[in-house]
Amino acid sequence: MPPKGKDKGKGKGKGKGKGKPDPAALQGVVKKLLKTYDKNCNLNNSAMAPNIRKAMQTAIEDEKVLTKFILEPLVTEKEGDLPVLFEPFIASLRQERYHYIRDLHVWDYPVNYENMASFGLFLEKDFYKLRTIEFMDCLLEPLSIRRLSKALVCCDHMTILNLDYNEFGDEGAKHLSAGLTDNVTLLSLSLCYCDLGVASGQHVGRVVSTTAVREVFLDGNNLESEGAMELIKLLVDQAEYEAFQRAEDVRLKAEEKALKAQEEKGNRYTSGTGTDVSGDEGGDKSRPESGKKKKKKKKGKKGKKKKGPPPPPAAGPWIHKLHLADNGIDSLGDGGSFVPIICMRLFKKYVSELYFVSSVPIICMRLFKKLLSHCQCLEELDLEDNLIGEVGGREIMDGLSHRMKEKMGGVKVRTTHRMTADTFNSIVKLGSGALKKKKGKKGKKKKK
Repeated sequence: MPPKGKDKGKGKGKGKGKGKPDPAALQGVVKKLLKTYDKNCNLNNSAMAPNIRKAMQTAIEDEKVLTKFILEPLVTEKEGDLPVLFEPFIASLRQERYHYIRDLHVWDYPVNYENMASFGLFLEKDFYKLRTIEFMDCLLEPLSIRRLSKALVCCDHMTILNLDYNEFGDEGAKHLSAGLTDNVTLLSLSLCYCDLGVASGQHVGRVVSTTAVREVFLDGNNLESEGAMELIKLLVDQAEYEAFQRAEDVRLKAEEKALKAQEEKGNRYTSGTGTDVSGDEGGDKSRPESGKKKKKKKKGKKGKKKKGPPPPPAAGPWIHKLHLADNGIDSLGDGGSFVPIICMRLFKKYVSELYFVSSVPIICMRLFKKLLSHCQCLEELDLEDNLIGEVGGREIMDGLSHRMKEKMGGVKVRTTHRMTADTFNSIVKLGSGALKKKKGKKGKKKKK
């Protein structure tokens, strides 16, 4: 039988390095990927993406795997320079079965339907667990979005989807909504400057209300007041329901506390005037009650609880960040039309005061007021470059005031300055700080 000390030391040393990847093996994986990528580029008359080549060489030197890839086109300075193609890179990942990829960023590259079909086939393999997918300014058309949405149905690890500066319009938003219907992992969706119209409010609203999406960035589109209402109306319904539940919980606790206090008062009155069995008036307070026994606390070593993986985010109409800057939410709407009586009846349940309301934007701003007043998880609201005016500013101010009165979490709010100074300063004061613009590769202006 071996000595205890040697056995213990052997076991300790044996389990010390268990589970750690071999740096040489990781280095070899990236080397093979770089070699295959170079080979595929030569076969397809393509240049290697400078960012990807440099990142892979750095990973080889540091003996680490590369998880983030950024694909950008190469500026051809003279005749004979080869362009950077999308196909050789995706083919290299599939040939080497490079499952370490987590983030893919494609910038300024014209992705056609064939490219998106190749990427869709890659994404449909559960072997590759991408967390971030970003196609910025890639000239994506509705047909390409339709192919991407089919692949997103099988993507069970994606948390961030960024399709900024692709003008696929309402049709593309409809296809994207269909592909994200059953998604339970996506947390952030960015569709800035995608030429989304009023109809897209319903499509994106369905995604926000039925999935786990918590952050929505829709700057630079044309949702207008009607589209914004379709986007947030289910969020408002959920926020009002939760506010009602909180109020009911407070009321029930107050009633329970009052009933308990009344019972204790009655018990004190009975114990002070009654006589016990032995004839002593008032009872012997020093004598312990027979029904109550003191339990001895057992002393022992508390075992450490193992922390398991965090639970998946809950799917439902909750929002943390909502950015709707420059979306045409103003006092006119489409053609400056006013709401007919039938439309007023449709939105009647969203109006808190039953007096005449003349236009859609006012109803829309009252929905934002309700969202600010009752949505406890809301952190950011961006309505910059929307001419909501003094009336809309008052609604935002009242929502923030109600939120502060109820001692809910703060919200960073940004609005247009085209209102009275008092209203604008009150919004800034009631907000929880300055709202920074979403970081991106570059900035663009919406086409007028």
